[in-house]
Amino acid sequence: MSKVGKLLIAHPNLPNGNPFKHSVIYIYEDTEHNGTVGVVLNYHSNFTVSDLCKQKGIIFPDGSQNLHKGGPVNEQAILMLHTDEWQSHNTSKAGPGLHISSDNIMFNKIALGDQPAYYRIFAGMSAWQPGQLDMELRGQFPYKPENSWLLADANDSIIFEYDGDKQWQMAVELSSQQMIDQYF
Repeated sequence: MSKVGKLLIAHPNLPNGNPFKHSVIYIYEDTEHNGTVGVVLNYHSNFTVSDLCKQKGIIFPDGSQNLHKGGPVNEQAILMLHTDEWQSHNTSKAGPGLHISSDNIMFNKIALGDQPAYYRIFAGMSAWQPGQLDMELRGQFPYKPENSWLLADANDSIIFEYDGDKQWQMAVELSSQQMIDQYF
């Protein structure tokens, strides 16, 4: 079963020192041949999107929006997760109601006022080899069951309205509520 559109939430028992402790990851690709790819939603960098755009010679209108750390894989890649009413030159479907874009034109469009209703910009991504995330979710050796991930269906509120530990807490609550709803 595809995990596209799901939140991958760090289990509360994940030990200190684990780089994914308290992380919330949005899964936007999950295939049998390529594995699973997502972006960490709730860790932001020390840079703003405006800082990044200055390096590219683009004047970005919102100087306060943080650039998020999408994950440890290909940290030079810049991705934008956004609502699906908008697109740029390199845009693809990323789950129900969402797209992901990755090109410099998206910054030019936003600078000119052409922007999606909701978006978040990331440097890097998180990725798993085919079958690896399933093993982690089951706690199959070499992974431990008590350190496995929680899963939840994503929604715009959890993706775009929160950040940091608050986003992780809200995601854990969402996962718990969705688990309970399955049984009743």
